[in-house]
Amino acid sequence: MATYAIDQKPHPDFPDRTLVSLISPDELVVSFIPDGGMVGSSILHRGEEILGMRGGLGSYLESGKTFGIPLLAPWANRLSAREFDGVTLETDGTPGVHPDGSGLPIHGLLAGCRDWRVTRSEVVADGSDAGAYLTAELDFNADRPEFPAFPFPHTLTVSVHLHEATLSITTAVTATTQQRVPVAFGWHPYFAPPGGDRQDWTVAKPFTHHVDLSDLTIPTGEVTREPVEVDVLGDPQSGGLVFDDLYCEVPEGTQAFVEGGGRRITLSYDEGYPYAVLFAPPDQALVAIEPMSAPTDPLAGHFPIRAVEHGQTFSATYSITITDSGILP
Repeated sequence: MATYAIDQKPHPDFPDRTLVSLISPDELVVSFIPDGGMVGSSILHRGEEILGMRGGLGSYLESGKTFGIPLLAPWANRLSAREFDGVTLETDGTPGVHPDGSGLPIHGLLAGCRDWRVTRSEVVADGSDAGAYLTAELDFNADRPEFPAFPFPHTLTVSVHLHEATLSITTAVTATTQQRVPVAFGWHPYFAPPGGDRQDWTVAKPFTHHVDLSDLTIPTGEVTREPVEVDVLGDPQSGGLVFDDLYCEVPEGTQAFVEGGGRRITLSYDEGYPYAVLFAPPDQALVAIEPMSAPTDPLAGHFPIRAVEHGQTFSATYSITITDSGILP
């Protein structure tokens, strides 16, 4: 009888990085690289990759170009306003900062970070808490080279749990000094169902509160209502669907999915993610369904932002479930 397992070994292409794979008896193998930014580098379902690889781990380590399931921290997406509680974020010339095409810092500071410390790697064979577990944490303090770009000391913890066909990821921020810590992290899972063409994929968009964006792709503060949609992407060259959109007021428990090649990949906004980004570009065979703890440009003041007080912890959880097409998670 198949059981849960954990496999740990040097990454085959980057042997100075450690690849940790969680294995489920439901034919799911999920891999993370703790000393590579705690990035989710692979989800194999019945031996086939379901994540979008883009430039892969090499481009991620070299220039922060995202792939797989990258953590965007300590803030997600673009940053224009750079002050919180009277403290300025010094992003010019600070290590870890990656500008977008308009020069705005994007996707946080921790792409490829080596300094995550694994605190749990464990298999629970049975019972209500059965599964494979991986937890890693990072102490983001004043000694870090990236600190001037986010001068708010905190501990960042990522806990991964694989149970049957569901991967759950919990991210926690704990304030470690008297300085309040703004909560602005997010995740950017890229999905690419195997065995089918992008134009045949179906996307379920359950989000109804669309945030208007400027030409710099940052919020204007305006919100418009949209209907829930479930539709085939189609050919972008012939009027098919293209997304690069931010949504707010996402209720806990909301589920979005992409379906193709006989599989449905469902992402559930379980707790702590009231914002979502949906990304389906015309020139790449992938769909990103992104859970966000704060909006793009989180310090601009258009939307309220949460802050963690000294000694307190904020945590948020989302989950990814792989099923056959048409089967609900």
